[in-house]
Amino acid sequence: MDLFSGVVPVALKHSLDGTLLRHKAIAHNIANVNTPKFKRVDVEFKSQLKAAISQSTENSVHTPKTRLGHIPIDPPRLGGITPRIYQQSDTSLRIDQNNVDIDVEMGTLAVNTMEYNVLVRMITDYYQKITMVIRTR
Repeated sequence: MDLFSGVVPVALKHSLDGTLLRHKAIAHNIANVNTPKFKRVDVEFKSQLKAAISQSTENSVHTPKTRLGHIPIDPPRLGGITPRIYQQSDTSLRIDQNNVDIDVEMGTLAVNTMEYNVLVRMITDYYQKITMVIRTR
């Protein structure tokens, strides 16, 4: 088992990358709240990550490696997940055709910040457990 490129750390890394990119998109929206004809942007990555995780866990084969000569069968890796930035150009909230609502953006920013903090805590706990196991051996 590879501790640094298994399903859990890679999924957490992709989640952190996606939430970081969403934070930048939200900051961009907030900075342009008064720009005429500006259309808000958002980031989509959760559906790709969910599909990759479910495919990885469905197709994984967990076999113990009891001898040095055994061939390990590793679960598939979570590759090819790329956060997609898209522009919401189908709506306008004001006469100047800007569709950024500052209240929505601030709420989205708060949720995204909490998600990021939870993910950081999860990956910290993951590596602290590995460190504890290594030290107690």
